[in-house]
Amino acid sequence: MANFDAKAISKKVAPVLNKVQKSKLANGITGGMMIALPVTLFGSFSSLFLNLPIPAWKAFLASSGIAGLLNTGILFSTNFLAVVFVITIAGSYAKQYKEDSIIASLLSAVCFFIITPTAVNKVNEVNVTSIPVEWLGAKGIFSAIIISIIATRLYVYIKQAGWTIKMPSSVPPVVSSSFSSLIPGLLVIALFLAVAGGFAATPFKTMHGFIYSFVQTPLQGVGGNIISIIILWTFSQILWWFGIHGTLVIYSVVLPIFTAMDAAQLAAYAAGEPLPYITGRAFISTYTMSASAIGFALLMLFFAKSKQYKTLGKLSAVPSLFGISEPLVFGTPMVFNVRFAVPFLFMNAISLTIAYSLTAIGLVPRVAGMTPMSGMPIIFTGLMEGSWKIAVLQVVLVLLQMVVWYPFFKKADKEAHEIEMKAEA
Repeated sequence: MANFDAKAISKKVAPVLNKVQKSKLANGITGGMMIALPVTLFGSFSSLFLNLPIPAWKAFLASSGIAGLLNTGILFSTNFLAVVFVITIAGSYAKQYKEDSIIASLLSAVCFFIITPTAVNKVNEVNVTSIPVEWLGAKGIFSAIIISIIATRLYVYIKQAGWTIKMPSSVPPVVSSSFSSLIPGLLVIALFLAVAGGFAATPFKTMHGFIYSFVQTPLQGVGGNIISIIILWTFSQILWWFGIHGTLVIYSVVLPIFTAMDAAQLAAYAAGEPLPYITGRAFISTYTMSASAIGFALLMLFFAKSKQYKTLGKLSAVPSLFGISEPLVFGTPMVFNVRFAVPFLFMNAISLTIAYSLTAIGLVPRVAGMTPMSGMPIIFTGLMEGSWKIAVLQVVLVLLQMVVWYPFFKKADKEAHEIEMKAEA
């Protein structure tokens, strides 16, 4: 009966969550951020190499001039992410409507710079206009997301409404495409010029300042709250239990928040400044690898008596160590499995609470905000986040997982073993 009810609930909830996950808006944002992965990874590794806590290595970087090159790389990757995201998200979002991604990206970039403040400085008695980098990195990421979405959606709407210059069929497609985008592009740019002028008359002075104060800062406050994170990642596991990819559903909503937090974290790490956040996407990825069930996979591999769980351990242990949880989740299976529901649903919450507490009291350093990489093994991901202590905590959490999972595993393995013995007899 319980199993039937669970499936009934799944059938009602799944369509709604799938609609959110597969929406053009969610796919546009998450797709754009994934496209920017080479840039974010480059910034992450540059920061890592620049800040390795080895005096001889730092002296070599400084004397060879490599430190300056790495700082330049960080400036135009980690500290330039808002510009990168405004381009990639606009292009990704335009593709959802089957429109020209290049034109959408170009328009969004122009609109972003229109609302970005400039400064005039005198250099050798000549006035030089410059763009402060303050809004080009982490502080401007939410502005970049909002601008890319609004500019692209308006461009698509105006163009698909037919407000275009139509050229004869004999005109080359490149020329025809440029003219068809002329009126939509002009209207979008004109709108953002008006927006920039409107904000200049307010106490915020810029759209960036308004968004950062009323959108980005409050949302990052939520993302930095361990209670909200525990609730979100427990809900993610509940969705997994119902057979829904909970991680994708949650990230389709909160990825912009955590990406902005990690960008600020990484920028501070690269500059040698105190890290502003404990949590973020890097924090969650570091301490909840494979749904906090690596310990369960290792128990099956080394201690299972039944052929069923021994085989499953062989199939799932190595992928789990590399952050791939699907063989474990769907091979056990965890879906609608009441026997393993307690550790499966709540082990993430336990791991995150312990990691947050130890970080808050200073026993373990804050993660550096390195971009999580799919397929990176445990321990190595901890070292990438800036400290061997983080890697050690990962190992401790896996051992704790083995303790928590053990009674549930032991009972299931015993029952499976008895069934196999009876079948052989």
